[in-house]
Amino acid sequence: KIAPDCALGLHDLRVRTATGISELRTFSVGALKEIVEIEPNNDFLAPQAIAMNVTVTGVADNEDVDYYVVQAKKGERITVEVEGLRLGISEFDPCVAILNSKRFELGVSDDAALVWRDGFTSIIAPEDGKYIVQVRESAYAGNGNCIYRLHVGNFPRATAVLPSGGKPGESIMVRWIGDPAGEVTTTIKLPATAEREFGIQRQDDKGMSPYPNAFRLTPLGNVLEKEPNDDQAHATPFEAPMAVNGVIEKPGDVDQFVFKATKGQVFDINCYARRIRSPLDSVMYLGKKGAGAMLGADDSFGPDSFFRFQAPENAEYVIWVIDQLGKG
Repeated sequence: KIAPDCALGLHDLRVRTATGISELRTFSVGALKEIVEIEPNNDFLAPQAIAMNVTVTGVADNEDVDYYVVQAKKGERITVEVEGLRLGISEFDPCVAILNSKRFELGVSDDAALVWRDGFTSIIAPEDGKYIVQVRESAYAGNGNCIYRLHVGNFPRATAVLPSGGKPGESIMVRWIGDPAGEVTTTIKLPATAEREFGIQRQDDKGMSPYPNAFRLTPLGNVLEKEPNDDQAHATPFEAPMAVNGVIEKPGDVDQFVFKATKGQVFDINCYARRIRSPLDSVMYLGKKGAGAMLGADDSFGPDSFFRFQAPENAEYVIWVIDQLGKG
């Protein structure tokens, strides 16, 4: 039995009987009405008709392409998100797309960092009419174990949240980024104690995101970058220890932050990007203000960067972050 106040997203599940307990499995709790795939639905011209705001349980078999059709009005948001690999059933790499009736892709997603190797995409319907949702194994190499949960609706889907962490127990304003209907800022109340794998979910009058955005619960305060901060002269100041928050928002963007340190002070400088499900592949540097880099780091915790720094003298020091491939 799923409690009425059960958190949406993934949960650990075991079956307990008189003779023992089963192995650990993953169970997904969603907010939408649940329906099942009805085969055959692998013909683009004969897709399975579904209502908006449902979750479809289906299977991506070998060389199988599943099609679903929804009705939408011009200006209406259409969001689709597929759970495949996250369900922990098989090494299933799903791909999801939204197409118009002429078979042009309006949105497509294969590996999205926010949802691991699953996918999600959102569009604003350009006209009244039918829209086709396509689900398949990315290399068309599915099988009977490639079970997916496909969420289709008008619900919001932010690609990121800023800041992406806060102190337990505080109320904090967060900026939801990446939804095609536009950015919004809301206030959230954080739990009083730190929780493992904590996340927050965007909600509006159309519904709720099916999976949370990762959010760190940390005793550190927050400082948000102030653009432009692409060079040392305009670096965003902060007092360490602190959590500094920014976005590498365009190709070639550099975010720089400056702090004071006294001789002998030691700091761990730890970039959380992929660990909070950002697509950023960070490279991080540190140097004395007015000089070049003294330290640099690329991949330390997966694609995230880390180094330990001991200040050689009383001075201002600058940290700067870029994407390894210059993306943004």
